[in-house]
Amino acid sequence: MDSAGSDQLDGGFGGDTPAAVLADLAAVLDRAQALTGRDLWDHETRELTDGLETSARRLDASRVAMLGHIARSGLHKIDGHASAKIMVRHTCRLSGTEAARRERQERALRDLTLVADAYRAGGIGTDQVALVALVHRNERVREALIEFQPDLLILAAECDYPVFERVLRDWERIVDTDGPEPPDTTHRNRHFSLTQDPETLAWKPKGSLDALDGAKVNELLRRLADREREKDWAAAKAEHGDSTCAAHLARSEGQRWADALVRMADMAASADPDAQGPGSEHVIVWDSDTYLSTVHRVTCTDPTCDAAAHTNDRWYDPTTYRCETLDGHPLEPVAAMLDSFHHHVRIVLVTGGQPTHVGSKRRLFTGRNRLAVKLPNETPTPDGGAPTAPMAPRSHEGDP
Repeated sequence: MDSAGSDQLDGGFGGDTPAAVLADLAAVLDRAQALTGRDLWDHETRELTDGLETSARRLDASRVAMLGHIARSGLHKIDGHASAKIMVRHTCRLSGTEAARRERQERALRDLTLVADAYRAGGIGTDQVALVALVHRNERVREALIEFQPDLLILAAECDYPVFERVLRDWERIVDTDGPEPPDTTHRNRHFSLTQDPETLAWKPKGSLDALDGAKVNELLRRLADREREKDWAAAKAEHGDSTCAAHLARSEGQRWADALVRMADMAASADPDAQGPGSEHVIVWDSDTYLSTVHRVTCTDPTCDAAAHTNDRWYDPTTYRCETLDGHPLEPVAAMLDSFHHHVRIVLVTGGQPTHVGSKRRLFTGRNRLAVKLPNETPTPDGGAPTAPMAPRSHEGDP
């Protein structure tokens, strides 16, 4: 067979040598880049965007695999490098962070074969694989993560990244029963500071709060920001009438949150610093099994107790676990339980996705009772269950 006939059988591509493969890849990329500069139909734009993302994932998977190949072959030693990561960092002019990320992924994908296959096929994103590799570093959950792969791939295919990250981190925290209690470190490491820019004279806040205190501050700021939004909307409607839209609002969402922070400071300045104050209502959404297990965990002092909360040293069932604010921000269950003993906290219990208890002081179908019926479950369960009644958490990075 002549060379022309061979090229036809190969679809016009060269051989399987690295040089030939890279030449073919460069040619395909040239054609793809040429398309991005042309006028395309909407469906063609969507198709090209999805296809390029899938192809980029496959290329990323190949780059990670090459790092593993270098490590196994020992090529880095011949070139005088201490490790494959260092060789790739120098050869490809990578940052130390990127080189370390590839090395973590390569190590994780050795164990997570299903994730590796999906990555090579472009079925899971690079950001998701990077997060999975970080979780894989935790030796206490590594074996469980291997078993969790089928559900993990479902989550990656069906969920946006923020939801995927939240579910996976919740899963890690629940499965890692021997790990440190989150409040021990997050509360101890809390900090806050305000620094002034010497050029613009603007003040920039920086800090960190534990899950429960952060949720309280976020709830109060959200309420104040809601009031600021209502003021903006009323002013815009008075000017534009029924055609009012978000573009007519005088302030951005971020500006309203900044003004809400100043308003909170004004309220604090006008209050008696020694007064205890009535506090504000704080809603915590629990799965009923999670709630009962936490109550038992906090109150049980019987060393011979064989309750489910103590079985196999696993406090919670990852398939039913839920302890979060009404907006979906996760909380640490023990801290949330202890806080409810001392503050005004309204508890909403959920069983099988349906609210079964909304507190003891209100019986009418108003307020929190009405909210409970519309309770969101935006995140699929860690076993891959589909989300119900989606409600995206409020973001203050832009206007609705």
